[in-house]
Amino acid sequence: MTVGKETVDKGRTAGRVSSTTIAIPARAGMVWSVLTDLESYPDWNPFIRKAAGQRRAGAQWRLELTLNGRTYRTVRVQVTCWEPGRRLTWRSGIPILRMPMPHLSTGTHDVRITETRQGVDLVQAETCAGWFAPVLFPWLQGRMQARFAEMNAALRDEVARRTAETA
Repeated sequence: MTVGKETVDKGRTAGRVSSTTIAIPARAGMVWSVLTDLESYPDWNPFIRKAAGQRRAGAQWRLELTLNGRTYRTVRVQVTCWEPGRRLTWRSGIPILRMPMPHLSTGTHDVRITETRQGVDLVQAETCAGWFAPVLFPWLQGRMQARFAEMNAALRDEVARRTAETA
């Protein structure tokens, strides 16, 4: 289920995308179950150390992000897409004077799971939009890609660990 519009602002606030991909030798359902097991994030996730919220589209989540193993930012996000086994998307932003739009900066985080013959391909992407995007994105892009790649590898390893436990 998708909530809200999935459009990106035009003109000066156009979105910029950073993404990483990893192959995981497991079924989509297993990858999804680890990805959405928010309570287990402190055990395996090196980037999002804590996550809390209802598992559904429209839910508000609280995410504790880390940098070099230390908490550096807690964000509130809205789950905008919840398609079990396929797609999870959330959005957050820095509003202008608490107005709903436009945002100074908006981040849309998208995780897609696509089944392959060998398991799944997992793509994790962030679209940055808003007035600050042209300034922030060049600085953030490499950092985001490194954190997403680290999280992807940790997700793959946790899926392998859980699969071995059930075998």
